[in-house]
Amino acid sequence: MVSQIEPDRYANTGFSVKDTAPEINEMIFQRTMALTHSERFLMGMSMLATAREMIWASIPSDLPSAERRRQFYQRLYGEKLPDAVANWSS
Repeated sequence: MVSQIEPDRYANTGFSVKDTAPEINEMIFQRTMALTHSERFLMGMSMLATAREMIWASIPSDLPSAERRRQFYQRLYGEKLPDAVANWSS
């Protein structure tokens, strides 16, 4: 999902965490940038997998499969599932 709130970015970090001191954001940024491209990619994929698990766990399991997938899409992407995709048969 994309936040509708304008981020409060700290210089040179790219982070927009408002409840963390700038020095800590800088430290996190530097440690993240010290990782290899592959390590950062795998970190991102791990975070996506965790988010997916949390979304699936929050959707009632007794809903029809198509409705669960529709709700999953909406929660992950923050927008309604396009009609062209929603009308595909399983």
